[in-house]
Amino acid sequence: MRPMTDQDVKPRRSAAQDGWRIGLTVGLLLLPGLILADRSLFPVLRPGRLPWLVWMMQRTTWLGYGPVDVGIPLVVGLVGWWRACAGLPRRGVLGGLAVAVAGILDQVVKNLTCRARPSAEVAGAFLVDFPCFPAPYDLAAFPSGHATMAFALATLLSLWYPRWRGGFLAVAALVGWSRVVLGSHFPSDVLAGAVLGCAVVLGLSRVWKLGMKQS
Repeated sequence: MRPMTDQDVKPRRSAAQDGWRIGLTVGLLLLPGLILADRSLFPVLRPGRLPWLVWMMQRTTWLGYGPVDVGIPLVVGLVGWWRACAGLPRRGVLGGLAVAVAGILDQVVKNLTCRARPSAEVAGAFLVDFPCFPAPYDLAAFPSGHATMAFALATLLSLWYPRWRGGFLAVAALVGWSRVVLGSHFPSDVLAGAVLGCAVVLGLSRVWKLGMKQS
């Protein structure tokens, strides 16, 4: 079997980009309505605090931690450097930086929206004690940082390995759901994080040429 060339991968990469752009547009359109429906959807997406589900989500949610999501592209770049793959170390570093930028912007938005978490006394309210910088935990709900990082990484990896984009999306979605199951976020917080993470990486991919060339 001959090795894959950039001409083989380019259609898949383009399809992955188009898919994320469509998802981004749909997410933006759904977000206002989802904010209004948060209180109704929250218990539906958190079914009875099932012990096995909580156990699973406690282990899934770490996939949305910043150091993990920034570290994965850096590891890819390090492997590329070790194997002398031209261009891969640069993409690894810039990919990790793109995911980190998404995380930084997430913190900026949290401090501007000051939304109360589901466990807070005024759960779901925006602009509580505005300006809330630095936002305390109870007022740092919107958007979900874990969802932002997970979807930023999933978008990046789908540009590199478009064949596996469905798997990357599924893992990111599980991370987002874990934040609702564990009671840390409303559904709209997760959707906002997904939109933010996806938008940042797609935007930076055009500037930094983050797509992977495989040979």
